[in-house]
Amino acid sequence: MSRVSALGYLVARGPLDRWREFGTQILGAQPADGGGAGPVRFRTDERAWRIEVQDGPPGPDALVALGFEAADEEDLEAVVSRLAARGVTVTEDDGLAEARGVRRAVAFRDPDGNRIELFVGAEMSKAPFVSPRGVRFVCGDLGLGHVFMLSDGSAAAARFYQDGLGFRLSDTIALGPEDGYFLHCNPRHHSIAFASIPGPPPGLGHLMLEVDSLAAVGRALDLATAGGHPIQMSLGEHTNDRMTSFYVVTPSGFAVEYGCNGRLVDDADWTVAHYDAPSVWGHHFDASAVPGADSTTGKVTS
Repeated sequence: MSRVSALGYLVARGPLDRWREFGTQILGAQPADGGGAGPVRFRTDERAWRIEVQDGPPGPDALVALGFEAADEEDLEAVVSRLAARGVTVTEDDGLAEARGVRRAVAFRDPDGNRIELFVGAEMSKAPFVSPRGVRFVCGDLGLGHVFMLSDGSAAAARFYQDGLGFRLSDTIALGPEDGYFLHCNPRHHSIAFASIPGPPPGLGHLMLEVDSLAAVGRALDLATAGGHPIQMSLGEHTNDRMTSFYVVTPSGFAVEYGCNGRLVDDADWTVAHYDAPSVWGHHFDASAVPGADSTTGKVTS
């Protein structure tokens, strides 16, 4: 089945000055916007950019768009045809491709109303990626990382991405009233996941960025803590993808999972599993780091 090949980029809204400091000094991403008045862009590898932040207030609707990459025009056309056959309205605008710096891009909404952009031909920069903190991100063909999406119906959302975009199921975890679904489109254990958790509205829960060492994770945790950035979840190790990570709240309000040693999937011998908990150890949730969360239950109440 023709399918998407990676999470290519993420576009969000947030306070630009705070993001410039957070993106470079905490995450270690390279600024790619020239420091002008427009959107802030960050690099994490040889791509011209991977994360764009447009000026706006933080909040649960901070996500503007997710950009998923197709390997070529044939795969893009096949995905568009499958979506159209399912009654999904797909739009194409040359202005979108120009704005994103890609050869071609189309856009549609997923079942939870998230704007999804499917593209081919991302711009590569001749300038080498240079992290302001000496960080090496695990990107390339694996894509930017993964996104964890809050959904009104995790099973239905997962099925949409499997049937329409060609994602494959990695595994499930007991999360809330419905299982959490973790889907892959390349060897990264998952590029997108869905959970139906009482309280928060549908939208982006977190973006995962993977770095190449535990030392890089630890340094980022020290910097985030010293800088007063809310730590949503402490250092820990996940059950399914074995990622050792912590979660820090971004200036937009969603979290970044910052981790290392993520598990890879080989479809030739992969067996789907179900886990009874999300973490082997650690990942203790701090409700005070989440706006509107109840400090005793950890559920978002507003």
